[in-house]
Amino acid sequence: MVCPALVVFDGHNNPYRREILPMAFQSPALLEAVLALAQSHLHSSKKMVLSADHLDDDHHSPTPISPNSPLTPDTCCTTPDGFSPMLRHSPAVNGSSDSALHHKNNCTRLLQDQLANPMLSKADPVSATLLILLFYHLCDTGIANFKTHLAGVKRLMMMRDVGKETGRWGWMETVFCWLDNMCSSVNNREAQLRGGYLDMIYQSTDWGLESLVGCDRDLFMRLAGLPRINMLSQISPRPGSGDVHLVDEDDSVSESARNEDDGRTDFWLVWNAMKRDLYEWRPTTRNTPTSSRFNSPNSERESSRTPPATLPPPIAHVRAQEAEEMNNWVHACNVYRYAAILYLDRLAYPHLPSSHSIFQNTVREVLDHVACIPSMGLGSRLLWPLFITGSECVVDTHKSLVRERCLDMQRGTGFFNKVSGLDVLERIWKEDDMDEACMNAGIVFAGSRKMGRSENRSIGGRGLRWRKVIGEEEMEYLMV
Repeated sequence: MVCPALVVFDGHNNPYRREILPMAFQSPALLEAVLALAQSHLHSSKKMVLSADHLDDDHHSPTPISPNSPLTPDTCCTTPDGFSPMLRHSPAVNGSSDSALHHKNNCTRLLQDQLANPMLSKADPVSATLLILLFYHLCDTGIANFKTHLAGVKRLMMMRDVGKETGRWGWMETVFCWLDNMCSSVNNREAQLRGGYLDMIYQSTDWGLESLVGCDRDLFMRLAGLPRINMLSQISPRPGSGDVHLVDEDDSVSESARNEDDGRTDFWLVWNAMKRDLYEWRPTTRNTPTSSRFNSPNSERESSRTPPATLPPPIAHVRAQEAEEMNNWVHACNVYRYAAILYLDRLAYPHLPSSHSIFQNTVREVLDHVACIPSMGLGSRLLWPLFITGSECVVDTHKSLVRERCLDMQRGTGFFNKVSGLDVLERIWKEDDMDEACMNAGIVFAGSRKMGRSENRSIGGRGLRWRKVIGEEEMEYLMV
């Protein structure tokens, strides 16, 4: 059940099935990690969040909700401990199954013994154990001390002489780099696995980034620059330069005035370069993962012997399915691309409300492409762009689409980090609704939504919408 959820398209060459499982029978620590993940996944799949049958009839939402959706905004009001009722009563927040926790604790103990041994610590099973433990936390809640975990991964990679200098690289290192870079973009830190490690991802073959996580490697090289730009954006502007940001707040303009002469030279240099690059970048199908590639390894060889006009129905079906999946791939690339542009715009305009056209035009671009992708398969790998986009949603139908897609991903993969991400979005939307209600009641001064909150002015990445919800906690959210 778990192996298919870890890759874009499952097949006989799935590395988690082909390499991890045989390795687990030779490594007690890895076996315990696999058992912990399997139990957690089974527990999460059996006890879904809240089903539609469990909702109170009194819960009504102004947002159009699919009859299949188990969630309404009312069910996501936060409790005093910071969790919504949806998470408060869920198996993930109340704890993993006893069996999963037992196996996870056994794994941790055995792994510590292996790490203390200079020879054993460099072996493949140790890297595999750390990777499966990461997925365990993703499946459990998606909230953990990922920074510390990935710092340990980096030390291990250095001990194993993995990287550009030696040319040593494997698919597990590719996944580690993906998780670290995408995690850091949301959790306000720089990635730990960057530089030469990213070059190795670009050169990887067989199970590359596209097949493993559903993101184009060329585009990922750009996404990996976002954490650094975020940190540069938070350098304090030169005193007296911040007010220039408020010159033009007209919602009708596509590009609001900004002051690039505020002392943050490095930030504006890389910001302009990346935004221009993202607008010019176009997806290709060169490394597109397709189900036929992994499930029918001989299809290409067989089809090359048959003239296109006389293709038998099975091969014709494969070709048609592959064409559809390539089309989905192009849409998915654009989802990531426009979400990254939205991220950049929030860094440049932390003072503007989400309703501004700068954000809403891009939100529509993202969701138009999302709507063209089935929710399963490749569509289940879009949590990061959906989270970035959802944080700027102000239209009820847009929120509904993001909400339903997150729940579809949870149902399809059994990984609870999808629901944890949605919980953060629901809290952002709830706060927006409260602000709107206060404004309509005349509680705040006129034009306050137009200007944006004063604490968000001229502070770059501190204006990212989820920062106030997530806070500066030691635990991190992993939105993949």
